[in-house]
Amino acid sequence: MSEKARSSSEETAVFPLLNRRSFSASVFFSGSLCGGSDHSAKDAQMHLHLLRRGSLCLQTLGGGARQIDRPSLIFFPRAQDHRLEARELPGAELVCARLTFTGPEAELLLLGLPDLLVIPLDAPIGLGPVVERLFDEAFTPAFGHDAAVDLIAELLLVMLLRHCIAEGLTEGGLLAGLGDAKLARALVAMHDRPAEDLNIEQLAAIAGMSRSNFAAAFKQRVGTSPGDYLATLRLALAKQALLQGTSLKTVAPLVGYRSATALARVFQRQFGCGPRDWLAQQQRSADPGDG
Repeated sequence: MSEKARSSSEETAVFPLLNRRSFSASVFFSGSLCGGSDHSAKDAQMHLHLLRRGSLCLQTLGGGARQIDRPSLIFFPRAQDHRLEARELPGAELVCARLTFTGPEAELLLLGLPDLLVIPLDAPIGLGPVVERLFDEAFTPAFGHDAAVDLIAELLLVMLLRHCIAEGLTEGGLLAGLGDAKLARALVAMHDRPAEDLNIEQLAAIAGMSRSNFAAAFKQRVGTSPGDYLATLRLALAKQALLQGTSLKTVAPLVGYRSATALARVFQRQFGCGPRDWLAQQQRSADPGDG
């Protein structure tokens, strides 16, 4: 197999991690901002702002103020209060979107990203055509305008995550591991077959590496051992299934545990409570009005 074909094959293997994800975008502002605009962490899991022209002052809680004077992509991978302010006339031309990324592995995909990414749009980052299409749709309303801008914003999120992998913009976590073609094969195997007892020898073989080289590279890139990562993944999958109403007895074998008791012990060690108490806590958090 040629080097180009091998690279393409390895890249394709990564994308099932995204294909199964549930993510959505909602563009809530497109136009000229004059003055300030506050954005609450309560409104969305993530925020994406695209500065088309003009200047912005970006303020974050505890992060001070940052002046942005060139067309830029501003991405908050985690919920964070922030303020955008256009202090000069005629204002700043913006597109703003709320992004939601759910599913059992969402927290793992976003884990290694910095709290804030500001990427100049005139840099050679490969996002230009998607950004330009989004601007065209956002500022030229036509049939299906709302649906079109939301879909393009979702595509932009995928392209942005791909850019983060390619440029190594993550500090550990799943995306950092996916930046290494060999480690990516092992990570995809874990995500595809979490119920299997994949030991380090098997994972190293999947990656095409020796056991020692694989263990060291995985720890350096992802920030944890393969075994600990697999345990974290299994718990993420278990939590999602429990939230969807699946019984503990059914969940346990789906995520690699021989019994509900074994999974309950892991929950107790990790979260300080059993699955039922954990689930009750999540339900109370989701509906704080009760009680």
